[in-house]
Amino acid sequence: MGQVKPSIVHLFLVILLGTGLTAQDKTLYILHTNNTNGALENCYCPDHPFGAVEKRVVFVENFLEDHPNTILVDAGDIFTMTHQSYKDSLMSEAFKQLPYDAILPGDQELTMPTEQLKSLFSQMDLKVVGSNIEVEGMENFLKSQVVEKGGLKVAIMGIMDPYAMKYYTPEQKDHIHLEDPLEAVKGEMARLKDKADVFVLLTHQGADLDYALAEKVDGLDVIVGAHSQSPMDNPEEVNGTLIVQAGKEGYYVGVAELTINGADVISKSGRIDTMKLEMPDDPRIMDLIHEYEEKTGRINHRKLKLKEKE
Repeated sequence: MGQVKPSIVHLFLVILLGTGLTAQDKTLYILHTNNTNGALENCYCPDHPFGAVEKRVVFVENFLEDHPNTILVDAGDIFTMTHQSYKDSLMSEAFKQLPYDAILPGDQELTMPTEQLKSLFSQMDLKVVGSNIEVEGMENFLKSQVVEKGGLKVAIMGIMDPYAMKYYTPEQKDHIHLEDPLEAVKGEMARLKDKADVFVLLTHQGADLDYALAEKVDGLDVIVGAHSQSPMDNPEEVNGTLIVQAGKEGYYVGVAELTINGADVISKSGRIDTMKLEMPDDPRIMDLIHEYEEKTGRINHRKLKLKEKE
């Protein structure tokens, strides 16, 4: 076997240094969603020509194929705001098609009748985290979920601030118990300090409270937010924590990218990718949409007009 010419080795090193990467660097991707609000498909709105879960499933599958070192998380408000039981059951079935590593319940989930929520979560068969959440009549949520990707151990935690429940009646929220979010996060991070390389926190409280929380917690790598439905295309770091959120109604999927060298996260960035109408639909989700239309007789009139023009 011939020797590698020094010039070729030099060129390889230049390329690595030019990209800021070394042979020891690893990349972890975090795909994140929030506030889907029961949107199985796009609304065909002229001012919001975006897709929803019917596009998301294909997008996620393609992304994972290209980037296996990826975790997928959701920060809550998965179901309809008005607790439409049939449509919510279809959304559970849709989420079952997505390989979520962990989901956090939002206020729209927790204020459901307990038996309905238990049924929906059972149908999804996903890991549900709630580091500071207890609901009467339900088994306690996981305090955290540790996922291994490419040799990296990622701790996924989740909290809800009482602010998210502010406008609900006592009857709607009396069965929900929320520990102090800050203490819950610090306690779980201390417990996992020797068991995880990266710490990700799912929150359901709004962007302003995410920024405030990040200031008070050291060692937190990423906050994946929800509730304020903020589309963050250029997310910021606060106290070393990248704060991300991906809008509402399934219009976007958030993509956070972490470069890790040894025990150190050396760079973080994020963006949101739009689920455009021209993107392919997942046939399994389209079957759920057709089932809903046939059983309820409800169909988007803008969609009908578009079909008539085809």
